[in-house]
Amino acid sequence: MVVAQALLALLLCADAPAPAPAEDERVLPAEDPPENALREIAARALAELTRADGPVGECHDDERGYSTIVRSQRSPRTASEEVIDAQTISATPRRRSADDLLRLVPGVLLSQHGAEGKGSQLFMRGFDAAHGTDVEVTLAGIPVNELSNIHGQGYLDLNFIIPEVVRRIEVQKGPYQLEQGNFANAGSIGFELGVPEPLRGTRVSYELGSTIRHRALLLHAPRVWPNKRSFMAVEAMHDRGFGQNRSARRLSSMAQVQLHKSKQLGQFDLLVAGYLADFGAPGALRADDVETGELGFYDAYRDDTRGASLRGLVGLRHVLRRGTTRVDQLAYGQYRYLQLVEDFTGYLLDPVDGDRRLQKHEFGGVGYRFRVTRPLTEGLVLVAGFNWQFDRVDQLEHQVDAEHRTVDERWDLDIAQHQLAALAGLRWLPADWALIEAGVRADMFYYWVVDVLGALERGAGGPFKDAMIMPSPRLLTRFRPAERWSIFTAYGRGLRAPEARAVVAQASSEGESVDQYRGGEPRITTSDAVELGARWEPHEVVSAGASAFGTWIGNELVFDHVSGINLERSRTRRLGGELDVRVRPAPWVELRTDLTLVHARFVESGAPVPGAPPVLWTTSGYLFHRAGVRAGARLVVLGPRPLPQGARASGYALLDLSAGYRVGRLQLDLQVDNVLNRRWKEGEYNYASWFNRDDPRSAIPALHFAAGPPLTVRLGATLWL
Repeated sequence: MVVAQALLALLLCADAPAPAPAEDERVLPAEDPPENALREIAARALAELTRADGPVGECHDDERGYSTIVRSQRSPRTASEEVIDAQTISATPRRRSADDLLRLVPGVLLSQHGAEGKGSQLFMRGFDAAHGTDVEVTLAGIPVNELSNIHGQGYLDLNFIIPEVVRRIEVQKGPYQLEQGNFANAGSIGFELGVPEPLRGTRVSYELGSTIRHRALLLHAPRVWPNKRSFMAVEAMHDRGFGQNRSARRLSSMAQVQLHKSKQLGQFDLLVAGYLADFGAPGALRADDVETGELGFYDAYRDDTRGASLRGLVGLRHVLRRGTTRVDQLAYGQYRYLQLVEDFTGYLLDPVDGDRRLQKHEFGGVGYRFRVTRPLTEGLVLVAGFNWQFDRVDQLEHQVDAEHRTVDERWDLDIAQHQLAALAGLRWLPADWALIEAGVRADMFYYWVVDVLGALERGAGGPFKDAMIMPSPRLLTRFRPAERWSIFTAYGRGLRAPEARAVVAQASSEGESVDQYRGGEPRITTSDAVELGARWEPHEVVSAGASAFGTWIGNELVFDHVSGINLERSRTRRLGGELDVRVRPAPWVELRTDLTLVHARFVESGAPVPGAPPVLWTTSGYLFHRAGVRAGARLVVLGPRPLPQGARASGYALLDLSAGYRVGRLQLDLQVDNVLNRRWKEGEYNYASWFNRDDPRSAIPALHFAAGPPLTVRLGATLWL
């Protein structure tokens, strides 16, 4: 913090002590003509670089019920950059949790093989990102991916985020921008918090669902001008689920307070969040057991496999503008506890006690982020900064029996890990029709790991240490050859840090069994990605974009359900294209469609990458009428995708609907998921298992699936106080 303050002082002293511009200001007040012209270009370049403080899209209602749409003029820097505004979030179907909000991102597919409360499996741009391995996610700038999580590298649990306080979702596909760091091989997704102006005030909501779902929400967002960024929300939910062992409960609270705002000191925002949940873990069913009628489509093998989650988070953000210089600081702390009891394979590994595994993961972490943007000359802007995060982690995994008594202690690790990144780049706007941005970031990771079991059993528990660093160049351009056309190019190197347990595997003495620690080699995995795209906006009501991309990754990680660990594979490449069309025939109607095609293969063998969806098509429509009516429809079509050992998963088409109406202080909402009541498989896998001990034991892989929800209905009522 001292270093940052010193750098801040130097930067501010180098700039004239001009008053900070208003939040929506893009051109500074005139002084003398030459200086004013220079400042206009510098301010324009700075505005291109910095994100708007307010929502990118909001619907502001007056007392008569009329609506005005306000949208940011900040242009995208890459062909696939996307901003999802609060208005779209409020009308979209299937928004049970923040996990579901990810479904709004074009080209993103979610799969849930647990109950609501466990992190979802993510697919994006041909990556089976598991629970977050190759997709970076932030909340108000705070990293949410968990490095070295026992259940999966980069594990994401977004269930603590209350959907009603998400004001926008920012999406960057591919690792092309300097801000994107660890896990951003497929891309980055950022949740920004706030409550739009027409929805501010105090309200209470209650939701009842056909799965015996009860959800209550209390939200207070003061309308007073100095506190327009502040809110407080508390959510409680209980859901029995649509099948066996799918019940879930959670209690979540979030509060954001604007502590101070002035031209002299800048703006200070405090974010605090707390979360407590428990949920079922039904796992996957063998397809042949369902076909023979031994189990129902929505059944589960176990009724004792469950999970529990606890989280605390606090963040303090400071933004200061002096003239054309902008400084952004963020300090944060997190606490996390996760416990899971799961069973994927029945009695395959242990014919007597079974293959249940108990996982416990606990960590506390602190971090700091610093960014500065400063125009240097006419049309040239410097962006620089650094990140630091420290985590202290305790994790263990045991094999347990039906009473959850320990049968075998597999590992027990005590971990300290540092993540440090420094970045610097230049953005050049030589003319209104051209943008060139280039820079480099360097990411460093340090691990300190103690093998508790190794120390007790062999007297060789470490500590094991390792450090590694990786530079990542980034380059992007945007040209406007004609008034309605934009052409984009981008290159970037992405990265994925190794798991801490891989350090133990590397450092173990020769002859020791280290299978329980496998998670890839203790090295940074890199990817090189390119993108070429264009956007055409012939009219203010129509926007169409297309892009072609390629990603080459050094080492693929594939999750193995039998061993329960990530297995490192050889190099892969992904070639694909994306197409999206947005039409707004009236201010209160919006139609969207997007198509993603991916060809993902291992470089040496040419075999398909398991899990990567080759075809994903989404079509949606939204209505936001000034009479108080709101509605949404979303159709998702997924093509068949490859699985391990040459198997294939089936495709599906799914339709969801939502509708709402507000009159005065009362609002009613209806959401219908899977309107056609299709029996669909949300997740499909191919691995060996043995659940029925009356059948012969076999290690031959078999198709397994996690059932998707049938037709479900949720009715909600909201009252503004």
